[in-house]
Amino acid sequence: MTKEKWTESIRNQIVVYLINYQKNRHLLQDRPYLIFEDMAVVFRIADQRDLLKERIVEQRDLEQWGIGIHELYQCALNNTLRLFPACVETPDGRSTGTDKEPVFIMSNEQGVYGAAVMLYPGFLKSFSEKYSWNLFLMPLSVHEIFVLLDRGQHASYLLHETAKMITSKFISKKDYLSDNIYYYDSNENQILTLY
Repeated sequence: MTKEKWTESIRNQIVVYLINYQKNRHLLQDRPYLIFEDMAVVFRIADQRDLLKERIVEQRDLEQWGIGIHELYQCALNNTLRLFPACVETPDGRSTGTDKEPVFIMSNEQGVYGAAVMLYPGFLKSFSEKYSWNLFLMPLSVHEIFVLLDRGQHASYLLHETAKMITSKFISKKDYLSDNIYYYDSNENQILTLY
């Protein structure tokens, strides 16, 4: 394949998604990836007719296309924003929280590999500013992130215990992303690992 082939036939279909780095190291040997906390940003060629059907991007693809990992990432992130728009809901399906302490679920509109919304430029900042609070992020599954507002009422170690319990009982090995707790600081526009 030439670089021209990359631009014309594949460029608009490549998207990003997140997987757990440690549990998938064996799968990453021949794939381009970037590290994001305890996760790996990986790439697939999306099939818009069947969202779970995919072709994984391999290292040899980059060589054939004549591009580097950072060009691939920028292109794939732009496509992901366009093809898989972010959405936020509460567990009861409402698009806005009305409970005193709602748990928000962030994903994409398709609900497939939606934890990648953590990577969307400005998305967490906009959400955090809407509620005027920093955020606790629990990316338990590759498909979604559970989010709590930091109003001073949550102990991070208890959130970590809850995350471990949820991932062990309710998240399949295939969909497991992390049982770590992350903290989004809106002032710094930064994600920090708490556990």
